[in-house]
Amino acid sequence: MSFIMKNNNHHISYLAFICLSLAALAASCDRFDGDTMVPSYIKIDAINVVDNPSDSWSQETGFFSSDIDAVNIVIWKKGDTAETTIGTFQLPCKVPVLRSGLIDYVLITPAVKQDGISGKRISYPFYQVIRLDSVTLVADSVIDFGTLQTKYISKTQMKVLWKEMFEPGPGELTLDSTVLRCYSLDTVRASYGDYGCGVVRVPAGTTSVAFATDTTYTINDPQATLYLEMDYWSDFDFSIELKNPSYQQGPVNLVSHMVIFGKPEKGWQKIYINIGSTWSQHFNHYPDIRPHFTILNNEGRPGNLFIDNIKLIVM
Repeated sequence: MSFIMKNNNHHISYLAFICLSLAALAASCDRFDGDTMVPSYIKIDAINVVDNPSDSWSQETGFFSSDIDAVNIVIWKKGDTAETTIGTFQLPCKVPVLRSGLIDYVLITPAVKQDGISGKRISYPFYQVIRLDSVTLVADSVIDFGTLQTKYISKTQMKVLWKEMFEPGPGELTLDSTVLRCYSLDTVRASYGDYGCGVVRVPAGTTSVAFATDTTYTINDPQATLYLEMDYWSDFDFSIELKNPSYQQGPVNLVSHMVIFGKPEKGWQKIYINIGSTWSQHFNHYPDIRPHFTILNNEGRPGNLFIDNIKLIVM
């Protein structure tokens, strides 16, 4: 008899759990339209970065190179008590939404792989949120936004401390003489949607090559957000570093933020580097810094590191 009572109590507890779960589900569905169970769909293929003619950042096409590989989607409909976050989705995406009818606005936030790591995707703070007003969703139908466009945030919010686009011309490069200009006539690899790039040529037997910017950059706000963007195509692993140009006056001299693994079979890649974390943790927000790079070639193989469209940006 005691066994039967125990078993009944188990069933009663299980039924109570089911009832509570259904009640919670019903409450969570209040944000949807009545009994709508057939989703509408939002489709996005890609997001490109373009210039803002009224607040132009650059006439150099490489300035706007990007690798936005995910989006965060939020919607709001008149009568809602709050915005509804649909979620973050890798591009291209076709997203089910349990809503239909007129949606007052859809917010699409570009997301990128911070430090090139898929598990560290973030809403990139230097890109504008895309707002689409008066979007009509139809159950069991797809609204196709195709390829969308975003822009960098305004010049009042963001500052470019350093940029090197490697465009042809009489001007000197902003990196030391280890880095050479390389044009598309030199090699197919130099062509990246513009006129050229930078290259560090590593001869056989050389196990390490270091180079840095030719000047120091100053950050006056200790609360600033600091990122380094760059495009690269590398035969080698290489380290992204920060250097303190006045070692006697600062806490450290040279710190590696991360190592980028050379994967030449992937061709050109874009990376968004949260170099501000190294600046804050190891340099204690020391205002003067210099970006520094080291090629790691323990095998002594000959090869190249191609780089392009480098920006050190702060907000």
